[in-house]
Amino acid sequence: MAKNTTGRATPRKGTPRGKSEKLVRKPTLSTKPISMPSSVGKPKLPFTVSRSRRQVNTADLLQIVLRVAAGLVALAVVGAISFFVLRNTSTFTITSIDAEPTEHISAEDISVLADVAEGTTLLTVDTEVIEENIRKNPWVAEVSVSREFPDRLGISIVERRVDALVVMGTGSLAWFLGEGGVWLEPTNIEPGEGQSVNDAALLIASERGAILVTDVPATVEPQAGATAEDDVLAAVMQYRSELSEEFAAQVASFSAPSVEGISCVLANGVEVSLGGPTNIESKETVVTELLETYPGELTYINVRVPSNPTYRRIDSSTVQPGSGAVG
Repeated sequence: MAKNTTGRATPRKGTPRGKSEKLVRKPTLSTKPISMPSSVGKPKLPFTVSRSRRQVNTADLLQIVLRVAAGLVALAVVGAISFFVLRNTSTFTITSIDAEPTEHISAEDISVLADVAEGTTLLTVDTEVIEENIRKNPWVAEVSVSREFPDRLGISIVERRVDALVVMGTGSLAWFLGEGGVWLEPTNIEPGEGQSVNDAALLIASERGAILVTDVPATVEPQAGATAEDDVLAAVMQYRSELSEEFAAQVASFSAPSVEGISCVLANGVEVSLGGPTNIESKETVVTELLETYPGELTYINVRVPSNPTYRRIDSSTVQPGSGAVG
């Protein structure tokens, strides 16, 4: 505050009267560098510890794995040595065969077919060879061999299902044909009083749930265990596979003197001349339509040429039910 010549203070311009003047300091910028805490920008201690612990655990785990592996190797070596020692001793020698008989194979037959040498043990027995031996019987569809410690060998068999009964062209000899087209065994047909061979054979086939095939030519020469490869039988099988299930269920028997001479007899006694295994679906359609058109009045239908069928029709009042067999 300035003083005038009279000794009184003269206020500065812009300063309110009656108030004292205060000094105001302006802030200044310091050029001294700011020191940062030592921990800023560095990993925290817990993170470093966790990383070290992870490395230690990995190393420990590796040691554990190596110890387990070494133990397993040791056990394998001991097991191999034990097996070798037991294999060459009389331990676990097979003393009996536990075989389950079937309809056509006795327990004794199974034991003979297995052909297990005396002194064989459960550790030295070759089950694959035994299965192969037993499959030599044509009735065998599946076979299972099991080791029953300490001294028994178990064998179970599933028999092959009979698919057809085939009557030879002449005489009373017939053969069972199994699933897969395998010849099983022969049988002699003994007709009863007033029966034909085919009628008697039809009863046997029905009991077995099989189809009857008659009149096959002399060129068909079955052998037990062999596969049927005859053209006439292949033609019959083609008909059976391509006919609808509904129509096939009505077929009681087939006659197969030749490929082009195939015929069948339905369960209602109507004989159907089919011819060779061509246009099977069309032939079935024609036969079905004729049976529906003339119910109970037909005895014979010829659909060798399905576009031009022929048939024999009689008055339904005189029609007698057929046997379903041919001849």
